[in-house]
Amino acid sequence: MNGFNRFLLVLIGILGLVSVGLLVLGVYDVPRLSPLIEQWQDQQWYSYTILSLGGFLAFVFVILLFTGLLSRSKGQRLLIQTGDGNITISKQTIERTALESIRGINGVRSPRVNADIHSKKETVALEVDCSVFGQEGLPTIGKDIQERAKNSVESLLELPVTKTRVRISDTKTKTSERVI
Repeated sequence: MNGFNRFLLVLIGILGLVSVGLLVLGVYDVPRLSPLIEQWQDQQWYSYTILSLGGFLAFVFVILLFTGLLSRSKGQRLLIQTGDGNITISKQTIERTALESIRGINGVRSPRVNADIHSKKETVALEVDCSVFGQEGLPTIGKDIQERAKNSVESLLELPVTKTRVRISDTKTKTSERVI
């Protein structure tokens, strides 16, 4: 989280606490403050202040709601923190590396790779979809795809690949076989 987001959250927290405090003081009888609060409540600025604070907080919460709902996931890149700074590796780079490693396998057609990135854990999970044409021994081909994709991504990132899921479709029979 960057500095502006932290500042915004602190500001919202302080304004929320002040407005809640004023509302609570307006409802409960506090011995030394009650006469002062009653004087404030008679003033015109008191109600305008409470309404303004409430309106501002509602506006900010609506903006935060839409920001949270419409913002993109940060899973498009792998962020590795080191002592000297950050290293960012794109999702496309990881997927392309796995894809290039399995392209040389005989009979594998139209491979697609999807990388699931967990930056906080510094791990990656791979999902490979491909078709096999005119080959036998699909589990052996699937294990070869798993090993090649996992090894190439692990050597690229120097981080563990937690799971490699392979889905193989035989183009002749249109069946799907899954190797996990």
